[in-house]
Amino acid sequence: GASGIAAYGEPMSTFFRHVDARSGAPLALGDGTVPISSLRARAVMVDTEEGVVSQVLRSPLAELFDRSQVLADVSGAGNNWAHGHEHYGPLHRDGLLERVRRAASHCDSLQAFSLLHSMGGGTGSGLGSYVLEALADEYPRTIRFATAVFPSESDDVVTSPYNTVLAAAELAEHATVAMPLQNAALAAMVDHAEGGATPHAASGGDGRGGGSGGRGGGGG
Repeated sequence: GASGIAAYGEPMSTFFRHVDARSGAPLALGDGTVPISSLRARAVMVDTEEGVVSQVLRSPLAELFDRSQVLADVSGAGNNWAHGHEHYGPLHRDGLLERVRRAASHCDSLQAFSLLHSMGGGTGSGLGSYVLEALADEYPRTIRFATAVFPSESDDVVTSPYNTVLAAAELAEHATVAMPLQNAALAAMVDHAEGGATPHAASGGDGRGGGSGGRGGGGG
């Protein structure tokens, strides 16, 4: 606004809830001029190992995430689609869907789910595609928008191509919309934003992501 004070309004409410900074109680939407007290992302964070989730919860972004909406295991999916899809999926299905229902209950008009996951690792490809399938079962009329991060040519994980193919088949069947992104291109954009090489000039290494990455998202 002209006052320079960040305000909460309908556009921001798509991805964030407005809550009281002290109690966490929900606050009314208002007319778009209400100063922000505190925000909580309409999100579910999922991983089969605690490392990345723990980093996020220790970062400056930690206050955006409701810790009760985080689901993490400890041992990882071993860069194996089948382990993520056939083991961790059924193991955590009830907990995942309960968190999704909780996030959906805060929505006045649930329009879509946005899933962000990698395709090369066991968690993103296997558990990520399992989550997509579960959402299709539980919310068949709700749009499922999958942002899938594909590994680059320089990816050195031997199972990555197999994970990607298996996950792509699930995307084709269960996603309403799939937006493919390339991992090295994302890394180049981050480098550019941090003052490094331009995206066109950057080389092809992964740099970030890849591995067993793949974090589930929920959305309203």
